[in-house]
Amino acid sequence: MAELAQIGSVARQIRQERRQACRAFVHTARPLPEGLTALAAQMSSWRAAPYVTWVHGEDLAVALTSREHGWLAKQVCRRASSVLCNSRFSANIVGSLGVAAQRIKVVHPGVDADRFRPDVDGSAERAAFGAAGPVLLSVGRLQRRKGHDTTIRAVARVIAEFPGLRYVIAGGGAEGPRLRQMAAELGVESAVVFLGEVQDDRLPALYAACDVFLMPTRREGPDVEGFGIVYLEAAASGRASIGGRNGGVPEAIEEGRSGLLVSGTDAEELAAAIRQLLTSASLRAQMGAAGRERVCQGLTWDHAARQVGEIHRGLCESLVN
Repeated sequence: MAELAQIGSVARQIRQERRQACRAFVHTARPLPEGLTALAAQMSSWRAAPYVTWVHGEDLAVALTSREHGWLAKQVCRRASSVLCNSRFSANIVGSLGVAAQRIKVVHPGVDADRFRPDVDGSAERAAFGAAGPVLLSVGRLQRRKGHDTTIRAVARVIAEFPGLRYVIAGGGAEGPRLRQMAAELGVESAVVFLGEVQDDRLPALYAACDVFLMPTRREGPDVEGFGIVYLEAAASGRASIGGRNGGVPEAIEEGRSGLLVSGTDAEELAAAIRQLLTSASLRAQMGAAGRERVCQGLTWDHAARQVGEIHRGLCESLVN
């Protein structure tokens, strides 16, 4: 009941704002619950502002596992003036709901290429890890789909080949205890560094400290990586990445150019990808440079903002035509 009351309250605010700004559009972060509020406002008054909803992939995939939530999410997407998707993968999910193709727009997330740069000094971080060899890095919530467990198994397969190797995991989550136990059972406990949650201002130095960034995602039921901003942060930092060949990740990593893609479920396959990158400094440098160039050319927040601005202006013009 409290949620319904909140939806009603926000819907009334939207209608009031609409009276003062006749060309206004409402932007909602997700179909549920935010988009439901905009839909309620639209259906309850002819003066309600039209709305745009964002879709990130996982949010819609999870909603569709429930008959009730799936129905509501479909109504939000179908009645939106435009659905902004973080990847073509997410756009395909929206299209499967019967939303017209011309109302589906793909706007890839961006990265601050001035903050994440190849010339950031990561030496202090490397020293803190006790890294006498190469450093692998993952950044993200400790969720099964992120593939930390597959990475730990892969580390156990390659550690003898790379003395002093460290696998650094930045992020917290429910998988932490299981991952620590796995590292201990596989005999790589000393090589796996769990940082827990880290402050945002530490991230540039963490990327600079690693030789390879990796997050070999996999699909776990409806839980899927819709895109993966961390791959862009690594690319902007001049680091090659290894990611999962699923969800929207192949749009964040240009396979063979800015990084490598794997299934996310096969530790030996991942170990081979790690070997390929760690044994070739020139390949890492080549992929890092290509990733940085790709980010600067079209995957910055400024670029994303311009795309959204153009979409918004087009929608506003349609209100008066």
